Amino acid sequence: MTLSIADLKQQNLIVLDTLSGSRAYGLDTPQSDTDLRGVFILPAERYFGFTYTEQVCSERNDHVYYELGKYMKLLAKNNPSSIELLFAPQETIFYRHPLLAMIRPDCVVSRLCRDSFAGYALSQVKRAKGLNKKIFNPITGDPPRPLDYCHIIGSDQTYPAETWLTRQHLQAERCGLSVLPHVQGGYWLFYADDCQEPIRFNGLFRTDNSAAPSQDVCLSSIPKGLKPRAWLVFNKDGYARSLRDYHEYRQWEQERNATRYQGTLAHGNGYDAKNMMHTFRLLRMAQEIATSGQPLVRRPDRAELLAIKSGQFDYDLLMAKAAAELAAIDASFATSTLPASPDSGQIEGWAVAIRKAWYAERACA
Repeated sequence: MTLSIADLKQQNLIVLDTLSGSRAYGLDTPQSDTDLRGVFILPAERYFGFTYTEQVCSERNDHVYYELGKYMKLLAKNNPSSIELLFAPQETIFYRHPLLAMIRPDCVVSRLCRDSFAGYALSQVKRAKGLNKKIFNPITGDPPRPLDYCHIIGSDQTYPAETWLTRQHLQAERCGLSVLPHVQGGYWLFYADDCQEPIRFNGLFRTDNSAAPSQDVCLSSIPKGLKPRAWLVFNKDGYARSLRDYHEYRQWEQERNATRYQGTLAHGNGYDAKNMMHTFRLLRMAQEIATSGQPLVRRPDRAELLAIKSGQFDYDLLMAKAAAELAAIDASFATSTLPASPDSGQIEGWAVAIRKAWYAERACA
């Protein structure tokens, strides 16, 4: 049976329950949702049986609870979400079981946070760049056709295949192709009307009604002695890239958050300002870990981060600023006294001890 968050609460399985997201960071606005994050422990029969559940989420994924085993594994990887739970400000904690006091941050936080925090920040930069590209380079119209990536080789220049066919009064479906040796993507092009006997070639591309468009040319059986009309070159890789970009853009259009997208258009700087804000939040937290061993979940730079979120900065300026902060982070981690990686053995030991004590406590209740 699938567990729900209501089940976790009803069965008293939650051992850590906190605010998360913008309200935990102190970056909330009147429009902000209330995100929750926490940790639960499965009943023994579910943990030892075949129905282990590592995470329970709400339908919108704004309430997320990790099973103890998964949470401890995330800590061992210095995952940002798990580290934030470890350092959650007291005012954001609704409930914290005393057993979690076993977890010592000094055995968890390590130089691995450079990659987990700053690396994740860079992924947010890439997302912002991707949105920037989509906004200023929209893909409109119909999907690309393979014929658009075919060219005819002339004596002194190349011609788009469709243009050449039109000028020659030829039909693509009456063409036949055979491989041109030693030329990547090259083919001899023959035409059915040039045959003395009636013949039917396969055309340049498949023309059936299948849902998937043709990804390659069609080859035909060519009668011996028939002379080709021309050389044709098909840029298969270029067509595949264009088709992929088209479908990615269409998917992005369908899945994008309409409110955030309209906000991006409104501030006019061409990037997802919320992603950009989280880029800098993560970079600053990485720097704090490098210098003090502890990230500040409740952000002291609230005003600046909210200014970034509202799109008050130029895109290129923010990119340069992010690069400079990343360089400073690398310098700080290079001289940091933090261990290279978490003490995984100790973290595993806590996981075992907390689970045993919790099961014993439940048995006596």
